[in-house]
Amino acid sequence: MKSLTLALCVIAILGSAASTFFYFQIRNTKEELKAQVATTETRANDLQAKLAESTAQGEALQTRLLTIDNERAEAASKATAAESRNTQFSRDISQLRNQVTAKEEAEQALNTEVAQLKRELAQAKLAASAATPEEVEAYKTNIATLTARVAELESGRGTGTMVSLPNTTGGTSTSTSASSPAAPDAGLKAEVVSIGAQNAFVVLNVGSASGVQAGQRFAITRNGNAVAEALVSSVRENFAIAQIATGSLRGGLNKGDNATIAQ
Repeated sequence: MKSLTLALCVIAILGSAASTFFYFQIRNTKEELKAQVATTETRANDLQAKLAESTAQGEALQTRLLTIDNERAEAASKATAAESRNTQFSRDISQLRNQVTAKEEAEQALNTEVAQLKRELAQAKLAASAATPEEVEAYKTNIATLTARVAELESGRGTGTMVSLPNTTGGTSTSTSASSPAAPDAGLKAEVVSIGAQNAFVVLNVGSASGVQAGQRFAITRNGNAVAEALVSSVRENFAIAQIATGSLRGGLNKGDNATIAQ
């Protein structure tokens, strides 16, 4: 009996010891698990913070990408505009070069016409020194015409304006085509396009192509009022020079005045 009691006591003591051991073992394990859980939560919070930072960086990169796309599109637009301006500049430069070339050619032609007129003026003066009084008067008229034309050509040289050169060789010479000119229409109308020095002569915008011939008389009017009478002294294909008849001038001549052939 005593042995059984002793055995039970020993078992109870061993059970109590085992319970105590397991209690402390479980408590230690629990503490370790709590520490692991805390560490895991800390790492989870760190990962959450890093995830938020990565998301913010991704959004910033997306915004930057959109900005770069917009800048690229704007740069492409500017490049296209610059190319268009460059093309326009090239066309403008080409036009300016053509204008400069045309001006140089016009100036060269004017120089040639001035030289020709000066030669004709010298020849007219030389011929006038040994002419009859009637021829002298005719030469004086031509000399005045040539002098006025030289002045007009030299004044137009600076602007590169082409001035038609009339044939003024001799007293009342004309320049016509090889075929006979057609008779002018009755009441042929023209306009004054140029006026000589001191209203000595006018240039009309009709010529041999319209049947105008030297010696024909034109009545010059303005707004229906008589201004002067002019006698054709030189004719080209598309224009004619007419001398103002002495005593017929009423006031002054203007470009654009009407001229009607007299019957």
